[in-house]
Amino acid sequence: MIPRKLTLKNFLSYRHAELDFTGLHTACICGANGAGKSSLLEAITWVVWGKTRTASDDDLIHLGERETRVDFEFIYDEQHYRIIRTRQRKNGSTLDFQIINEQGYKSIGGKGLRDTENKIKECLKIDYDTFTNSAYLRQGRADEFMLRSPSERRKILADLLKLDQYENLANEAKELARDFKIKAEEISRNLEENKEKLEEKQSFHIAIDETEKELAYFQKKQTVNQEELQTIQLLNNQRSSLKQRYDWQQNQVQTIAKKIQQLQQEKADLEQEIKKITVTLSQEEDINTNYEQWQKLREEDEGLNIKFNQYQQFLEKKQTLEQSLQKESNDLILAIQREKTKLENVINQEKELEAIVNKTSNLEADLEKLNICRQKLSQLDEIQVQANTLLQQKQSLETEINREEAMLLARLKQLENEENNIQTKLNQVPQIRQEFFTLETRLKEIENTKNYQKRVQEKGEQRNLLIQRYLDNQSNLENQIKKLNEKLETLNQDHAVCPLCERELDDTHLEYVINKTQNEQQQIVSQSSYYEIEIINCKRELDNLRKEYAQLNQELALEDSLKQDYAKLENQLDSIDDTYNQYELILEEKADLQNKLDTGNYAQDNQSKLREIIEQINNLNYSQENHALLRKEEANLRRVEFQQSRIKDAQNQLKKLAQQKPDLQTNIESLENRLENLRENSPLQLQLRQIEEEIKSLNYDRTYHQNIRKQGQQLQPYQLLYGDLQQAKKQYPQLSTRQTQIETNLTQYNQEKETGEKELNSLQEQLSSLTDYSQELAKLEQEASNCQENINRLLTAKGRLEQSLTNLKDRENDVKELENRLQETQKKYRIYQELTFAFGRRGIQSLMIENILPQLQDEANHILNSLTGSQLSVQFLTQKPKASRSKKSSSQYIDTLEIIISDAQGTRSYETYSGGEAFRINFAIRLALSRILAQRAGTRLQLLIVDEGFGTQDTDGCNRLIGALNAIASEFACILTVTHVNQFKEAFQTRIEVYKTQEGSKIKLSS
Repeated sequence: MIPRKLTLKNFLSYRHAELDFTGLHTACICGANGAGKSSLLEAITWVVWGKTRTASDDDLIHLGERETRVDFEFIYDEQHYRIIRTRQRKNGSTLDFQIINEQGYKSIGGKGLRDTENKIKECLKIDYDTFTNSAYLRQGRADEFMLRSPSERRKILADLLKLDQYENLANEAKELARDFKIKAEEISRNLEENKEKLEEKQSFHIAIDETEKELAYFQKKQTVNQEELQTIQLLNNQRSSLKQRYDWQQNQVQTIAKKIQQLQQEKADLEQEIKKITVTLSQEEDINTNYEQWQKLREEDEGLNIKFNQYQQFLEKKQTLEQSLQKESNDLILAIQREKTKLENVINQEKELEAIVNKTSNLEADLEKLNICRQKLSQLDEIQVQANTLLQQKQSLETEINREEAMLLARLKQLENEENNIQTKLNQVPQIRQEFFTLETRLKEIENTKNYQKRVQEKGEQRNLLIQRYLDNQSNLENQIKKLNEKLETLNQDHAVCPLCERELDDTHLEYVINKTQNEQQQIVSQSSYYEIEIINCKRELDNLRKEYAQLNQELALEDSLKQDYAKLENQLDSIDDTYNQYELILEEKADLQNKLDTGNYAQDNQSKLREIIEQINNLNYSQENHALLRKEEANLRRVEFQQSRIKDAQNQLKKLAQQKPDLQTNIESLENRLENLRENSPLQLQLRQIEEEIKSLNYDRTYHQNIRKQGQQLQPYQLLYGDLQQAKKQYPQLSTRQTQIETNLTQYNQEKETGEKELNSLQEQLSSLTDYSQELAKLEQEASNCQENINRLLTAKGRLEQSLTNLKDRENDVKELENRLQETQKKYRIYQELTFAFGRRGIQSLMIENILPQLQDEANHILNSLTGSQLSVQFLTQKPKASRSKKSSSQYIDTLEIIISDAQGTRSYETYSGGEAFRINFAIRLALSRILAQRAGTRLQLLIVDEGFGTQDTDGCNRLIGALNAIASEFACILTVTHVNQFKEAFQTRIEVYKTQEGSKIKLSS
C-alpha cells in the first residue's frame, strides 16, 4: 500500500486539511507535542480499518462539529484506489471503496459497512492488527515486546503470528476428544447392560410354558360357567319383563295422581279470583260516580295551572322593574352625595389658603443673604473637585506602591518555602536511589512467584476436574446399588416372583438370581470404594494446593503498590536534575528581591508622582470644615424660598377654587331634579303600574287553587278502581267457563286412576308367584368376570414375555452394533487426543515459533549492526533447563522466549542498557518483526511508519537511526517518521510540518 493523498474534514484537531504524498519517499512529520502529528496516522488506520486509539468513533469528530470525513487515495499492485469513510455524531458511519481508472471513480464496495470492510481487507491482504504490528510502529509501544516476561513474549509472538487459530483448533479437538470419551463410556455401559439382559433368555422360555398351562385351565373353567349363566338368564328374563310392566303401570298411576292434584289447586285459585271480581262488580255505581267527580276536578286544576304560570311571569317582571328602579335611584343619590362632599372640600380649602396668604411678610433681606451664600458655596465646590481628584490620585499611587511591596514580600516568602522544600528533596535523593534498587529486585522476585502461582493454579484445576469425574461415576454406581437393593428385597420376600415374567420362582432359580445380584452388588461397592479413596486423595492434594496458592496470593498482594512505588521513585529520580537547576534559580531570585526591599528600589515612577500630587494639594489651601459650615448656613436660608413658593401656590389655588364652586352647586340641583322625576314619571315607574293592573285583572286565587288540587288527590284512587272494574267485566265470563272445564277433567282423571290401581294389584300378584334368580345370576356373572380377568392377565403376561424374547433378539443385534460403535468411538477419541497435542502449544505452534525465530534473529541483528556499528547483537532462546523435574513429564526443558543482548563487554540484561541503546534494540526487533509479519500476510511491506521514540537518542544514536532508515529506504516505497526532535527532523529533506491555529491543526510541506 503506497499512500498518494489524504484529505481530512473535522477529524480530531483538524478542521480542513489535505496531504499530498506524491513524490514523498522518506519524510518527517514534525511539530510540537499535541499539534496533531499522530492524528494524521490515526486518520489512515480509521479510514482503512475503522479503528483508532479512541474509545468511540464520536470522539474523532472535531469539537463543536456534527460529522467527520476522511478520504484516502493509495496504490496497491499498480492499481489506484480511494476509500471514503464518514461519521455523523450519534447517527452511524458510512464507507465507500472505489477504484480509479480512466473513466473516473467506480465504487467496488459491498452492500453494507461490514461487507465493504471485508472487501478492503481482501484487497490489501492485511488486517489492522498485522498493520499496526508491521508497517506502523506506534507511539509509546516500541519497548512493549522487550519489557514483557519470557512467557509473555512468547504469547505476544504467537498472537502476532496469529497462532490463536491453532489454539482454537486444539481446544475444539480437546472438546471433541472429551465428548468421544464420554460417548465411549456410555456405549460401554449400554453394552454391559445388553449382555446382562441376554443371560435371562432361558428364564423367559420357562415362564412362557407355565403361563400357557394356567391359561388353558381358566379357559376351560370359563366354558362351563357360560353354560350355567345362559340357563339362569332364560328363567330370569320372564320375571324381568313382568317387572317392567309393573313399573310402567306404577308410573302411569303416579302421573294421573299428580295431574289431579294440580287441577284441584288450579280450581281453588280460580274460585278465589272469581270471589275477588264479584266484590269489585258490586261497587260499580260508587266507583263510576267518584271517577266522574275526579275528572271534573282535574280539568279545573289544569285551567288554574295556566293562570298560575301567567301570574308567576307577571311577578318576575314586576320584581325586575323594581330592582332596576331602585338601582337608578341609588346611583343618583350617591352622585348627589359625592358632589356635596366636593363642595364642602372646596370651602374648607378656601379657608386654609386664605390663612396662608394672610401670613405674608417681608422676605427680601433673607433672600439677599441666600444669594450671597450660594455664590461663595459655588467657588468652594470648584476647589473641592480639584482637591478630590488629587486625593484620589494620591490614594491610588499609595495603593500601587504598597501592592508592589507586598508582592515582593510574598514572592520572597514563596521562594524561601520552595528553597526549604527543594533542600528537603535533595537530602532524600540517596535514600530514594536505595529504595528504587530494592523495589526493582522485589518486583523481579514477584514476577517469578506469579509464574509459579500459575502452575499451582493449573494443578488445582486438574484436580477439580478429576474429583468431578469421580463424583459422577460414584453417583452412577450408587444408583445401580439402589436398584440392586430393591431387586434383592423383592427376591427375599415370600413367594418371590420373577422381575420379568412376574411368575413365582422355584428355589433353584431364586438362589441363582440372588447370588448373581449379590456378586454384582459387591463389585459395584468395591469400585465405589476405590473412587471414594481417590476423591479423598485428590481433595487432600487440592487443599495443599489451595494453601500454597493462598500463601502465594499473600506474597503477591503488594505487587500493585510496589509497582506504583517503583514508578513514583523512577519519576522522582528522573526529575533530580531539574530540581538542582530550579534550586540555583531560586537562590538568585531571592537575593535580587531582598536587595530591592532593603534599598526601596521599586515602583520609582509611582513614588515620584506621589510627591508632586502632595505639593499640589498644599497649594490649593482648601478647608473641609469651612466648606461644611457654609453649606449648613445655605440650608438654613433655603426655607425662605420655600415660604415664598408656598404663598404663590396658595394664591393660584384660591383662584381655581372660586371657579369650581358654581359648577358644583349647579350639578347638585340637576341631580336632585333627576331623582324626583325618576320616582314619579319615569318609563320604569309607568311599566310597573301597568304590570300591577294586569295581575289584578288575571283574578288568580292561590288558596282556591290549592283546595282544588287537594280534592283531586283525595279522589285519585278511584282512577285505579275504575280500571279494575273494566278489567273485571271482561274476565268474569272467561273464569266461569274455565271452572266448568276443570270440574269435568277432575271426574275423568279420577276414573282413570281407579282403573290403573286395579291393574297394578293384578301385576303384583303375578310377580309374587315367580322365583327371583337375581342373586344367583349376579354370582355367576362375577365368576365369569373374574375368569375373564385372569385370562386377560395371563394373555398380557404371555405377550409381554414373548415381546421380551423379541427384544432380546434385537439386543443381540444391538450388542454387535454397540461393539462396532465402541471401536469407532475409541478410535476417534485417540485421533482427537493426538490432534489436541498437535495443535497445542507444544505442537505446531512451538514448531512455527522455532522456525520463525532464526529469521527474526538474523533480520534484527542485520538492522542492529547498522544502528550500532556492529556493537550490539541479540539472540533468542526458546528453551531452558527446568528448575525441578516433574513426575508427569520426561522433558528436562521448558518453553520460554528469552532475549540475550551482547556487546563488546559480554552479555547483560536489557534493563541495564541506556535509553538510547534500549530504543535501538527495540527498533531493530520491531522492524524485523514488521518484515516477517508482512511476508507471512502474503503482502509486500511498501509503507513504514515510525511514530516518536527518538528523544532518548544522543547525536551518534540519531545519526545511526537516520543511517538505518536510509539503508532500508530502498526496500520501501514510502517511509514516514514522527518526531519533535530538531536534530532528527533536520536530517530529512522533506518535512511535513504540523502546527496548531485557532481554526485547528494545519499541514505545511517544506524541503
